[in-house]
Amino acid sequence: MTSIKHVLVATDGSEGSRKAAGVAGELARALGARVSVLLVQSEEILMPHAWGSGEYPAAAPWGSMSIDEVRASLEKRVEEKELPETAAALGELASAPTLVQRWGHAAEEICGYAEREAVDLIVIGSHGRSGIKRVLLGSVSNAVANHAPCPVTIVR
Repeated sequence: MTSIKHVLVATDGSEGSRKAAGVAGELARALGARVSVLLVQSEEILMPHAWGSGEYPAAAPWGSMSIDEVRASLEKRVEEKELPETAAALGELASAPTLVQRWGHAAEEICGYAEREAVDLIVIGSHGRSGIKRVLLGSVSNAVANHAPCPVTIVR
């Protein structure tokens, strides 16, 4: 059996992601593993934010910001809110988790990070979509499970 020394928690800042982090924290404590928390933002969200959710002129503060300023603002929110909340859901660990954010396609970035950083286990939440919603919206957890270079635990 392979030893699990590095656990990756893939998060989107949701309640499901925090639940997955709780499971990952339990596993990490039991196995003595280190933990990384990764949140991937899609480039596709930049323009709607810059345009202000489809309203013209865009609502403050987004409408007066350049794409780079919108990106920086979103990154700051992730750094100050979503990543720390997910890290807190891990519970007490032997060492502080590594907190990482990336831009790109979520499943591709999660799998790429896992490969580059020698992750032994990915823990990810599931939104529980089924049927047509899953077809239309896709499933990051399913894509990760099918393409990851290591085992994946999907938490519901």
